[in-house]
Amino acid sequence: MKLFVLAASLAILAACATAPANDATLQQTAGLMVSIGQHGEGMSTADIADISAQLDGHVAAAPNDPYVLKLAAQSRRALSDYSQDRARRVELRHKALAELDKAISLSKPGGPSRVVMISGMESEVDFKDLADLRASLFHQVTTDR
Repeated sequence: MKLFVLAASLAILAACATAPANDATLQQTAGLMVSIGQHGEGMSTADIADISAQLDGHVAAAPNDPYVLKLAAQSRRALSDYSQDRARRVELRHKALAELDKAISLSKPGGPSRVVMISGMESEVDFKDLADLRASLFHQVTTDR
């Protein structure tokens, strides 16, 4: 019985140890999304490359977190709208589409939402709109050739 209690305690501690990292990554990704929305217009090619690299880092930190993938994809799509370089814009959209596809494959229908701070307000991230986001982005990708 003591072994079972010890194993259960270790499992709970492991879950607690990993949850803040994913929450921090999710919040950082949300912060980038807000920054793109507020400062996207007039971004240089170097700014776009830097933010895209930051998004890559967030996805690498939580590669199987559908919430992070969803926000990264939305951020990358918004970032693509500010790119003056057509090839870069298409690349960003393709990467966003791949992230949405992975988020869809990892998400559970009716899965719980997670809360992030966006512009000082709590906002829920859920999966209710994943299919619509993907369809819209797919249309954008196919027409931007």
